[in-house]
Amino acid sequence: MRPPRIGFTLVAVLIAICLLGAPVPARSAATNPFSLATGGQATLDAYIEARMRVARIPGLALGVVRGDRIIYLNGYGVAGPDGRAVTPQTPFILGSTSKSITALAVMQLVEAGTIDLDAPVTTYLPWFRTADETASARITVRNLLYQNSGLPVDIGRAGLAEDDQSDMALENGVRGLAGAQLSHPPGQTYEYANENYTTLGLIVQAVSGRSYEEYIQSAIFAPLQMRHSAASISHPATSDLATGHRYWLGWPVPFTAPYPRQSAPAGFLISSAEDMSQYLIAQLNGGAFKDSHVLSPAGVTTLHTGGARVSATSSYAMGWLVSSQRGTVRLEHSGDVSNFHSNLLLLPDERLGIVVLVNANGVSSAAALDILIEGVAAIVRGQDLSEHVDPPADRLRPLLPLAPLLILVVWIVGSYLVTRRSQRCSKLPSRGVQRLWRSGVPLGINLGLATLPWLIVPRLLHSPIATIRLFAPDLFLGIALLSVLGLAWAVARTILTISVRYARAGGVRQPS
Repeated sequence: MRPPRIGFTLVAVLIAICLLGAPVPARSAATNPFSLATGGQATLDAYIEARMRVARIPGLALGVVRGDRIIYLNGYGVAGPDGRAVTPQTPFILGSTSKSITALAVMQLVEAGTIDLDAPVTTYLPWFRTADETASARITVRNLLYQNSGLPVDIGRAGLAEDDQSDMALENGVRGLAGAQLSHPPGQTYEYANENYTTLGLIVQAVSGRSYEEYIQSAIFAPLQMRHSAASISHPATSDLATGHRYWLGWPVPFTAPYPRQSAPAGFLISSAEDMSQYLIAQLNGGAFKDSHVLSPAGVTTLHTGGARVSATSSYAMGWLVSSQRGTVRLEHSGDVSNFHSNLLLLPDERLGIVVLVNANGVSSAAALDILIEGVAAIVRGQDLSEHVDPPADRLRPLLPLAPLLILVVWIVGSYLVTRRSQRCSKLPSRGVQRLWRSGVPLGINLGLATLPWLIVPRLLHSPIATIRLFAPDLFLGIALLSVLGLAWAVARTILTISVRYARAGGVRQPS
């Protein structure tokens, strides 16, 4: 008997669809107070549009600054299903690039004398604790900023599916750490955890006497003239918020995600390419933008100085990853929520800053989205584009969530053929070990394929299943189908095996 062809047909159709091209993204009018080098704008636009086709990006906003000037602003593609164009003023949810803004707020309060970087968190939040109260009492504000508090990455991803909009959301999130087990002693090892920065946001709130959102709006966004930025989803500036998208097997689908207010300091601030360009100018100019100063030059230097080693060539500063490439210092950070992506890059030695905002995200598309800012940097610096920053499309990567299903299909087809052969020949496995080997082991494999992914995948991704469902819906669907098919085949194969047993017991040969 030939195996069913429907599974192979579906896979072939999916591959064919993924190999089709995407429409050319529309481009909004560029804003260029100070021009790039001759030909630079056209090269930049061509590169962005090509990469948007490759990664199927619905909308993107770009800002480039040099020194104290914005040298390029542009919007590409669409901001939502209504077809409105992305502009430099279109707001996007930032993701973890929000962390440097929270760090700036903390440093402002340090310079005001109301926060001590080396004071324990309990100085400002007396009730703060984790499962090990003694160890958590040693966590300092600096540890939170450097991501070496000992809080594990898993705990930082647990609240991303929440949608609590109450005024107590931030405090409730931090109080939820009472049962968290520290991965390392405070101050010892870098481990990226969102809850470090949600805790910092609550400290800002406790020390300033204002809500975190009010503080960010008045102390950072207002002086930097970030008029299209917001620290909460209910702020009027979000009325023109771009529509986020999640990738399903490489295709962006509009998606309105939960907005966890408790995670705003770590990843849910909202801003535009124009506003973030003004923010980068302040970062490059000792805290100054035009006539406003949001921090002293010494404070900015502290923000940009690595404090926790990440690798042999990089360290984590305060909301920035600091590294050196061929003698050039880089400060960068990426940002991801389920339906938006962002990148920030500072090259202080060249007085250059770049921001890229995208209204789509997906686990399998992460590399294609991160490459964009590297290509922009190469063009602005007058370098040739290499395959590293302009690779060909990888159409098979989005299909990776289907790989476990393919394994299951092969297993089902193979075991079905073996069972049917036994059924035709009325071969019942011998009693004892052989029966266990031929009947019990396949049943165990079926049940394992159906249940183990729910245990293994969250551990591998350091995320609860609710977060995986939010950030990687195609992977979650694959796991769910794996379970359904695995359990269904476990039942079906058991029935087939029993039918062989009865056939042999009755001396009846099954028809082929």
